[in-house]
Amino acid sequence: MSMVDVAELRRLVAEHDALAGDGSPDARQRLRDIGYTIGVYTGEADAARAVTRARELLDAGRDGPAGGTGVPTDPDRQATPAEALPDALLAELGELAAREQGRSRSFSTLGDVLHLARVALPDCAGAAVSTWHDEGSVRTLAAGSPQLLALERAQGEAGAGPLSRTRAQGEGHVVVRIEPGRPGRFTDRARRCGIRTVVAAHLRTHPHGCTAFSAYLLSPGEPAAPVLRLIAALALQASIALDRSALARTVADLLDRRHTTGLAMGVVMERYGVAPHTALMLLAQVAQRLDTDLGTVARRLTDRDRPGGRTSS
Repeated sequence: MSMVDVAELRRLVAEHDALAGDGSPDARQRLRDIGYTIGVYTGEADAARAVTRARELLDAGRDGPAGGTGVPTDPDRQATPAEALPDALLAELGELAAREQGRSRSFSTLGDVLHLARVALPDCAGAAVSTWHDEGSVRTLAAGSPQLLALERAQGEAGAGPLSRTRAQGEGHVVVRIEPGRPGRFTDRARRCGIRTVVAAHLRTHPHGCTAFSAYLLSPGEPAAPVLRLIAALALQASIALDRSALARTVADLLDRRHTTGLAMGVVMERYGVAPHTALMLLAQVAQRLDTDLGTVARRLTDRDRPGGRTSS
């Protein structure tokens, strides 16, 4: 095994011992995380063997090098960043990857959010997410049906509707009532589709427009407070889905260009069995934990896994 941060390994073993008698779910989960991280340090897949091996390495460090363990003889010696980073980043990546794999996500795409809106909101004909541009065009990112896609685009043709009002307000949500006898290209088309109310929630502002989540309701009047809160929650999920989509595009660009970051992402994907966008997120998080930058983490990781470079045992 290559050089490790003795202070960190000793801290992990001490935390493991302190939690060993605690049977709470949180303690058990933390013990699993610690066991996994120690396993990365020691090269042992079994948590119990990893802890035992860690104790042996720490004892060897106190008495001097034995058996080529690679642990510094001085337990209080602080490894330099160049020494500590490769093993420390693998330890941190292992812990973060284990947490990420065990975490469930309710929604991953705009389509999931729009489907939930259709089934969860009372009297809902569906929902859509569109960007309103100040010159009058509308770009629809996702719509629950062809009719809603046409209604979103009609707002650009008419130069009016929930999207333009959301842009003018700048935050929160707007409620637009499609009242009988009210003229207008958008309102006429909405009435023909049976729409009586539209609630548009602001997602983000652009230099020349904004993006909004719109729920199309079949019932007239002001929606009840619980319905508005649910629409706000759905809008938040839509915003998260947009961020993930943007991250996926960035990831694809990095992989296509074969930057050092892309190579490091490939290492993480292969080692931990995670998706590309998750690999990039883990690299960014471990850089923050180790108080360094993403480029340094990527270079250290790729140097380590490149033929002829350093490798973990």
